[in-house]
Amino acid sequence: MKEAKKEPSGSAFKSFLSFLKKIHLPAILGILAFYLLCVYAIWFLEYAKTTDTSYSRVVLWSTIAVFGQDMQDHFPETITGQLLVLVLMLFSMFGVSAVTGYISSAFVEHKMDPRRGINKVKKLENHIVICGMKDNLKKLIQDILRKNHLLSLTDIVLINNADELRMQALLEDPDLKGIHYIRGDFTEEQTLLDGNIRRAARALILGENEEGLDNELVDSRVFVAALMVKELNSTCQICSEVRTSRYRGYLEAQHCGEVIYAEEFAQYILATSTNYAGMSKVLSALIDNGDGVSVQIEPVEEKWFGKTFGEAGAYYKKTSGIMVLGVLENMGAEKSLKQSIIREAQKSASYGEVISRLKEVKGLEMNLPRLNPKDDFVLGKDMGFIILGQEVEG
Repeated sequence: MKEAKKEPSGSAFKSFLSFLKKIHLPAILGILAFYLLCVYAIWFLEYAKTTDTSYSRVVLWSTIAVFGQDMQDHFPETITGQLLVLVLMLFSMFGVSAVTGYISSAFVEHKMDPRRGINKVKKLENHIVICGMKDNLKKLIQDILRKNHLLSLTDIVLINNADELRMQALLEDPDLKGIHYIRGDFTEEQTLLDGNIRRAARALILGENEEGLDNELVDSRVFVAALMVKELNSTCQICSEVRTSRYRGYLEAQHCGEVIYAEEFAQYILATSTNYAGMSKVLSALIDNGDGVSVQIEPVEEKWFGKTFGEAGAYYKKTSGIMVLGVLENMGAEKSLKQSIIREAQKSASYGEVISRLKEVKGLEMNLPRLNPKDDFVLGKDMGFIILGQEVEG
């Protein structure tokens, strides 16, 4: 993944100034000034006229006393001085606690500040944005990395509004070190922009249910986010998870990339397992049962354009033991593919051919699988092989 140039050193100074604002610097300076003024009064009343003790030594003694150490050898004798020492003792109880509280809370706030994550995410290109939260999010991230060895944790951006303690535990997990996080509502445009969605290659929108919403409301949030991602980045490959068939239809009607309707898969597995013993294990093995062999999709290389499915299947079986199960037509992001087809059509000298191609584009079905086509099926551009084979190690 590409990264932009480093930010100028001035950004570090701005970050430092921002941190100073968070620790309530004016309040801390006010407390310090009041403390030094009280110490000066003690020095002036007790030591300035009768001894050669310097003001700095009195500051030292007083500071030691404020932090709980014995100062009886330097205890003031006048009533006014004793009252001022009493004020300092009260200061030690409340003032020091306030100062340390300001600083410690500022450190925590600085660590969880979403702007820190935003600044890092701005440097990314072709990254994955995962919107939403799931109980098994860590396992999902690890599976994504295992399936794509070109990705790293620094190429993944999480966007959600989950509980802070829960997210802090996830982000501090050593297995997820380097992952990016943007805190916010993924149905809001600015939050998606903070996740650098305009330069993302893929977006995964999860049907989270952190707020106890019903399935319709959960899916409505997924729908809104998918439309927004499509508008902000038309070339981004979107994968949405829904719980209702209604919103599955809405997303497919809007051509919002991949739509995962978990209930459909569950019903199919239940139905087929009642007729065929072992079907659930077969389906699990096809997807991924942990042995490294699974169904995958690989782009059809240019050398196969114009050749047949039978030729390609025989070649891969003989040379690498890979079984080609079928072909995925019109593979990729919808807008990019349609623009490519239109550009090719415009090169034709025949007006009729141009009109024909434009009509074809209008009714184009994206990512259309053709399992086990005839051997004479001709391969072409924007196709992918559906293969069953060993996953490539990184």
